Amino acid sequence: MPKLIDHEKKKEQIIEYAWQSIVNSGAKGATVRNIAKLAEMTPGQIRYYYPTHSSLLDAVMKKVNHKVAQRIQEIFGQENVTEKEQVIQAILAVLPLDDDRYADMEVWMAFQYEIHAAGTGSMGDEIRMLIQKSLQYLNEKQMLQEDLPAELTTMRAHALVDGLALHKWLTPDRIDNTNIIKLIRAEVHSWLKEEDR
Repeated sequence: MPKLIDHEKKKEQIIEYAWQSIVNSGAKGATVRNIAKLAEMTPGQIRYYYPTHSSLLDAVMKKVNHKVAQRIQEIFGQENVTEKEQVIQAILAVLPLDDDRYADMEVWMAFQYEIHAAGTGSMGDEIRMLIQKSLQYLNEKQMLQEDLPAELTTMRAHALVDGLALHKWLTPDRIDNTNIIKLIRAEVHSWLKEEDR
C-alpha cells in the first residue's frame, strides 16, 4: 500500500526548515540547496511544493508576518494594560529585542535582499501602517495632542523604528535594549497630551 503524504503538513515543514536555514545562515541560508540539506530532502522535493525560490520565500515571509501580527493583536487584546502601554509594546514587538524577534528580522532582511536582487517588489509598509494605526488608536481615545502633525509624526516614528531595528540587527551588542525601550517610550509620549503621558 503506498504511503499517504499530508502535502499541507509537508509544505509547513518546508517553511519551518527554510525559516531555520535563514536564521542559521542569513540571506545565504535562503537557497533551496541549503534548505533541502537541513530538511533532509532533495532540491527537487522542495521545488515540487514550491516551484520557484521566490514562492518559497514568500511563504516564509507570510508566516513571519502572521506571527508578528498575532503578537501585536495579543498586546492590544490585554485589558489590564493602558492604551499608551499597548502602543509602546506593539511597536517594541517589531524590534529584534530577543532571539525570536531577531530571527524574524533575519528572515525579513533575507526576503528584502531577495526581492531587491530580483528587481521585483519593494519594502513592505508594515511598520508605517503600525505607526499610523497606533496614532489612530490613541486619537480615538482622545489622548493625542490636538495640533500633532500626523504625517510628520508618522515619518519620524517610522524612521526611528526602522533605524533602531537595523542597528540592533547589524550590531546587537552596540545598542542596549533598555535604551531602545526608552527611545520608543519617549517617542510615544511626545504624541500625547500632558495628562496622558
